[in-house]
Amino acid sequence: MNPLEFIDMHLIIPSLLLLFGLFLLGITTQENSKGYFIKGTLILLMILNMVDPIYTASCAEENIKAFNSKNTLACKTVYDRYRISKKDGWKVDKSYFIKESLMIRADMCERE
Repeated sequence: MNPLEFIDMHLIIPSLLLLFGLFLLGITTQENSKGYFIKGTLILLMILNMVDPIYTASCAEENIKAFNSKNTLACKTVYDRYRISKKDGWKVDKSYFIKESLMIRADMCERE
């Protein structure tokens, strides 16, 4: 499963702004404890933006393996909860569970 599939597109611009800010701080700040703190905070935020898609992809992968092992999953959307299993006619397409016209991301589920 490709972790890039789970990158939140709303975080790309803030991440680029953080990177640009880090570049500017490297040019404008003197090497003191305040500069190190700000740079460290920006680097930590960038790392967290990279870790989240990897974690989300691993959750989706685990849920798809559980689904293929004929386990039942409980999945939440904004409005409803769904019980997902092969027995109920659900199928897997990439990182989504699909039944008729309904698609639910595999990382939004947990085993029952």
